[in-house]
Amino acid sequence: MTTRILTISAIKMFVRNRQALFFTLFMPLIIMTIFGLIGFDRVPTLKIGVVAATPTPPTEEFITRLKDIPNVELFRNSEESERAALLKGDRVAVFLIPDDLIPAPPTNPDSSPNATTTKSVRVLENVAQSQYAKTATSLLSRVLDQTALAMAQAPKFFDVQTEEVSVKQTRYIDFLLPGIVGLALMQMAVFSVAFIFTDYKEKGILKRLVASPMKPSQFVAANVITRLIIALVQTAVLIAVGVLLYKTHVYGAWWLIGLIATFGAVMFLGLGFTISGLARTVDAVPAIANLIVFPMLFLGGTFFPIDTMPVWLQHVVKYLPLQYLTHSLREVMANGAGLGVIATDLYWMLGWSVALIFLANLTFGFEEKRL
Repeated sequence: MTTRILTISAIKMFVRNRQALFFTLFMPLIIMTIFGLIGFDRVPTLKIGVVAATPTPPTEEFITRLKDIPNVELFRNSEESERAALLKGDRVAVFLIPDDLIPAPPTNPDSSPNATTTKSVRVLENVAQSQYAKTATSLLSRVLDQTALAMAQAPKFFDVQTEEVSVKQTRYIDFLLPGIVGLALMQMAVFSVAFIFTDYKEKGILKRLVASPMKPSQFVAANVITRLIIALVQTAVLIAVGVLLYKTHVYGAWWLIGLIATFGAVMFLGLGFTISGLARTVDAVPAIANLIVFPMLFLGGTFFPIDTMPVWLQHVVKYLPLQYLTHSLREVMANGAGLGVIATDLYWMLGWSVALIFLANLTFGFEEKRL
């Protein structure tokens, strides 16, 4: 009965705390909006400069074919202007095309084109964007090869047949959403506990609770239950926003997502109580918490896949608590994985929970810090 009353009171206090609500819901939504609008999965546009003063009609037609390539934006200016744009980084490459690059077709349709000297196209590549520059050069070579075959009236030996296959569409926002959920759970569990309990300890509130008829364990249990409830609500709200506003897809079971969120919240609540035990004052909480949380923010698979990191770093970050939370959420939400697929992640989160709760038991105290 006492625990239930304390839980209801803790929920009311949490809801009335504007700062806690901001970091629990609005801050993750802002981060999701920013990264969602950036659109890392969009195909980049290749900005290519073309220099051709007075091209012949066939050469002009060749340049037009370059314009028709998807995700290519051509700029026609003088060589001086295009070189300046290249030096500023506004071009990935600049094509210096001779005016008579493509000779005129023979007047007699039955005759083959006259043999001509080889014409050269100079390409100025942006070294700072070498990957895109090489792509632009490859596109130029492909169009030149096609033009040469057409001029030689060579027979068509090969044909490419395409077939559209319906597959699961995965966008960056589908990758990002599970990471944002994991990040929000970590932030809520760690900072809400660390700040509030350190503040209570600094003001002597926890010490007075020991003298009251209420058991300290009931007070702790009520706050833990409150944050577990908030974790589930927080997860549901963030996923709902992702589905409604960003058209993300959730392929896995909702009960499994709730189970993962519960495991993650318990794990980081242990970390929050540990930090609360280590910090003597509220001012010390941000320094200790950020020292632990900040590396996981970028190395825990929240915004970018871990397998894109250097191999030596992967061996380190794969053991971070947040990594198991985000990976299991992503497997269920984006890939529709079942319990068997994420069992290893759950075991690791359980192990981290035991370790962090053990540390919290050593460091946290109602009257004074034990270490």
